Amino acid sequence: MPGTAREEVIDLRPIGLTLKSLRDQAGLSQADVAKWLSIQYKPTHAGSISDWERAKSMPNAEHLIYLCRLYRVESVQAVFMGGKAGLNDLGVRKLQEYAALLEESARYAYTPEPEAPRVLRLYALPASAGTGAFIDSGQYEWIEADPSVPPTADFGVPVRGDSMYPRFADRQVVWVHEQPFVENGEIGIFFYEGDSYIKKYEQGPGGPLLVSINPEYKPIPITDMDSFTVYGKVVG
Repeated sequence: MPGTAREEVIDLRPIGLTLKSLRDQAGLSQADVAKWLSIQYKPTHAGSISDWERAKSMPNAEHLIYLCRLYRVESVQAVFMGGKAGLNDLGVRKLQEYAALLEESARYAYTPEPEAPRVLRLYALPASAGTGAFIDSGQYEWIEADPSVPPTADFGVPVRGDSMYPRFADRQVVWVHEQPFVENGEIGIFFYEGDSYIKKYEQGPGGPLLVSINPEYKPIPITDMDSFTVYGKVVG
């Protein structure tokens, strides 16, 4: 009728596309999301998730709050308002209301889950610093790494002997980044002719050498005929 104000229609497509994108990034199915919402908030059907993502309807404020918590949305403004081009003014205001509700209330503040403890292999057999000992035995235990362990470490191994003294002492645990090579001058854990060693790798005039820090020990030359493998680089 003439003179009657026409209700603005919200284009829900950008919201639906964003919700679908967030779910895909989380690796969840619509059934997974519905089950989580049913536990955390109230009974929700997978069909509702589908309707929201296909822009057939819009989640209420509470549902949107829980969805953002599930998808770990840290900034509603950044995630949802980034797609505001398809919304009219009323739609933008709606998103702003939801954003304010989410971001200004401590009740809905995102609390990061505690990180799982970092566990690494600690071998029982030592890497010899003098005579050699076989490391590739499968004899290891999983231990929880404390903050002093370098973040690039993949496993630990005790040292035996004094050929790497004073850098590494007898029975000291060294931490190793597992990799199939080391650069010239780097210290690594090596398999050589049936034994494992902690040594410095050097490219000598006659070929590669395994070198001790302690000058009382002679370098070990490596030839193409030798059985030789790099276990990794010592990082701490």
